[in-house]
Amino acid sequence: MTEAPDVTQLLANADAVAKNPDADTSEIETTVVETVSAFEARLQHHFARGPFFVKLRNRLVAEGHTTLAQTVYHYYLAANVLKHGGGKSLRELEKSTDQPFTLQDEAGKALIDVTADGFLPGLVEALGQARSILEG
Repeated sequence: MTEAPDVTQLLANADAVAKNPDADTSEIETTVVETVSAFEARLQHHFARGPFFVKLRNRLVAEGHTTLAQTVYHYYLAANVLKHGGGKSLRELEKSTDQPFTLQDEAGKALIDVTADGFLPGLVEALGQARSILEG
């Protein structure tokens, strides 16, 4: 069994996919879901219990990082949509006007366009900033 990557390596792996011009949509989607899930697992110890990304958002807001808090939370919701499809996370994103990525409603396509708007680089940057503040 191989050892799970630490957060630095996790974000570096996602960044490598983001910089790969040959990465296809399914590889990017898989990377998004795996990165968000593993990020939560590696940093959950910073909060006693409860929903990690809600607590992370609240802490970032409390420390004056409101825009970053909302960006990270939107990426978390997007990963949920990629993983589970439509539902609560998608409805929450649809109510928001400031998500840093594109929602799409095209037959046969994912509800989140991970190939537009620098989705994966934006995710990596946001999680990296959140981690720096959290572990500050």
